Amino acid sequence: MDGELPLGDAVYVLKEGRRLGPFTVEDLLDGLESGDFAEDDVCLREGATECERLRDLLDWEEEDDEEDQTDPSDPSDPTDPPEPPPAKTHRDRLLYIGHPSVLTYPLSLLALIGGVTGGIWLYRVDPTFTLAGLGLATAGLVRLSLVRFTHDYRIRARRIEIVTGLLARSSREVRVADIRSINVTCRGLAGMFGIGTVDFLTSGDEPEVSFQRVWAARKIKGLVRRLQDAG
Repeated sequence: MDGELPLGDAVYVLKEGRRLGPFTVEDLLDGLESGDFAEDDVCLREGATECERLRDLLDWEEEDDEEDQTDPSDPSDPTDPPEPPPAKTHRDRLLYIGHPSVLTYPLSLLALIGGVTGGIWLYRVDPTFTLAGLGLATAGLVRLSLVRFTHDYRIRARRIEIVTGLLARSSREVRVADIRSINVTCRGLAGMFGIGTVDFLTSGDEPEVSFQRVWAARKIKGLVRRLQDAG
């Protein structure tokens, strides 16, 4: 697979004295949407030693609409300046990271496979053919590596980002809350396997960010929609 959910391996929810799970990020978002889970529920990631709230796991900050009100039971002098609230730890967790699928570059893939197998098979005929086959395979491998390692698609709890480039890296992002429409395009044989392009639009007809030729394109759309609904 060319995409993964770094938080999707094992997250347990501690509720009513029981440990529920493991759940993936999509399971947690579904539970929040259906009411099975609450943002303040305690959870534990596999391998972690400390528990945390679901809102912290998903990088949501609690809005305090009454921060200027004074607690009537507070014996301190109301004229005293309020104490600053404790600093919140910023958790910018990845919910998804992906790359263009190598299956959408058939010529490079064919050069890699054909160059290796052809070079081995033709070794008995003429070693020169083997060198030519290995050269062809190397060209295909370089092409596929450049495609994979120069395009990173990332989804976080509040923003979606695309990072491009090999040495000089450039990035472009949009906030999840600003996304107005998500278009999924799947074509040809690759589309039958769920590989497609996901366009994120905040205004107008041109996408601000596009995840091109990615696995599970419709699931990516569903993940972002759940983030919007849960947020």
